[in-house]
Amino acid sequence: MIAIIGAGISGLTLAYRLQQQGTPYILLESSAMPGGYLQTEVQKNSVLEKAANSILADQLVLDFIQELGLSQEVVEANAISKKRYVYKNGKYRALPSGPLSLLFGSFFSFRQRVNIFKEYFNTTPYRKDYTLYDLVNERFGKEIADYALDPFVSGVYAGNPKELLADLCFPVLGKNMNTYGSILKGFIKNPPKRRVSLTFERGLQTLIQTLASKVNNKRYDSAVKSIQPINGKWNLVVNYQQATENISCDQVVFALPAYEAATIIRSYSEAWATRFEAIEYPMVRNMHLIYKKEQFGLEPKGFGALHPRVEPLYTAGVIWNSSTFNDRTPKDEILLTCMVTEKRTPEVTTMSDQEAEAAILKEIKHLYRIKGEPLFSQTRLWKKGIPQYTVKMTTILNHCEELEKMNVYICSNWPYGISITDCIHRAHDLAAKFKA
Repeated sequence: MIAIIGAGISGLTLAYRLQQQGTPYILLESSAMPGGYLQTEVQKNSVLEKAANSILADQLVLDFIQELGLSQEVVEANAISKKRYVYKNGKYRALPSGPLSLLFGSFFSFRQRVNIFKEYFNTTPYRKDYTLYDLVNERFGKEIADYALDPFVSGVYAGNPKELLADLCFPVLGKNMNTYGSILKGFIKNPPKRRVSLTFERGLQTLIQTLASKVNNKRYDSAVKSIQPINGKWNLVVNYQQATENISCDQVVFALPAYEAATIIRSYSEAWATRFEAIEYPMVRNMHLIYKKEQFGLEPKGFGALHPRVEPLYTAGVIWNSSTFNDRTPKDEILLTCMVTEKRTPEVTTMSDQEAEAAILKEIKHLYRIKGEPLFSQTRLWKKGIPQYTVKMTTILNHCEELEKMNVYICSNWPYGISITDCIHRAHDLAAKFKA
């Protein structure tokens, strides 16, 4: 039997797939409900996502959604969401949307556009120790690194591109350089496969609730406290309904954050606990704001806006939810999700909730020329946000084979990719491995 610890998207997907293929399992979740970081709330006729706002789905994920019977509830992003903005020199400017606008538009300087063209002929060897910033700065120049890479990384990883490894975050960059010599040439000769940005009518929690309803052998309020090998199996000590019990299994899967996995595995191995604890999870604060459209002097139309750290702003970016997807809020209202991250704005860790919220409101009011106060506001603080793919993550990956020889596996947004799509892929791959 396989014990899956954690009922987020990874654990639920793995449990569902094991159930479908007839592999015995038990899914254990310490809280009273599934979902982990995927949490949706409906307030004031608005759909509010507490963490991830959408899924960038490839064909495997689209097929999975169809298998679950959810295709009719899918809401695809509006065409206007292809427009993405970056704050540059005191105002929002649309990012280039393709090669022509990149090379011939005015977002980047002429010198920078020349550097982009020159990269096509660059054959400098790829190094696995490149940080994202060093790689992009070296290949394309500082302007691209500061105004395209940096805000993108802040929005996706809530991290600092000067710390994140290119080989872990975007391995396709290294593959393109190794195969074609140039990153740009690689994207031209082998363009990325199409993905669809989507959510569901009632938010992303629809996916969680559907999976949970289909997974039979699950238990909530079941906190695993420790694991120990006994007679060739793993013994899990579990706190359940104010009692302690032991569960024996053949394999253990950690489908929860690294810092939580560390507390469980410490009883068996201090070395592994130390490796898990080394993974950094910087703080992230999300704030939902709802206004009447008539309050805006600058109405947001597009996916959202990102704020490079070279610009003097407090927030890392703003998602324009009511523009990206239909029916996120009433048609005469605008819903924004504002993000502040520790890596971009370190002072967020010492500010009170009131101070942080006041700083966000002040900045948003200025950026969008808003009159009056919001109809609704709500903040969600993640003291431990998104795992950082630094050299410390490499340590985990280098030892995963050793871990799996002990029949212990990782199925989470570390170390195999942070997106919902990454998590679903990892769960499918791991289920296939158990079937084999």
